[in-house]
Amino acid sequence: MKMLKALLSVLALVAIALAPALRAQVAPVTPVTDASPHNGHHGEHLKKLAEKLGLTEAQIAQIKPILQDEKQSVKALKADTTMDKKAKRGKLREIRRSHMEQILAILTPEQQVKFKEMMHEHRMHRRGAV
Repeated sequence: MKMLKALLSVLALVAIALAPALRAQVAPVTPVTDASPHNGHHGEHLKKLAEKLGLTEAQIAQIKPILQDEKQSVKALKADTTMDKKAKRGKLREIRRSHMEQILAILTPEQQVKFKEMMHEHRMHRRGAV
């Protein structure tokens, strides 16, 4: 009887010790939404732009396909195995610049100033200057 109690105690301790590991293995999968990093950040990016710049519904409708095109262009560039890193970096700058110019053309002069400030802050933040 003592041996059975000891065995049950050991099994209980092992179960308690392994419970967190078992729970981690069966954690629920987070669904992918438009704002999810797995689905690109453009949905969230557009939402932030709309809030910070005071975009109209018409401007949002015009900017959305530009951001989607940019996403596809960058994706295709990343998948291109014929270009070296330096060439890809240059092409990426070209893609970003082109799409930024398209967005700027949609904005009012006041929004353009604010957008350029936001882009400058973003670059500084990425470089670690902020």
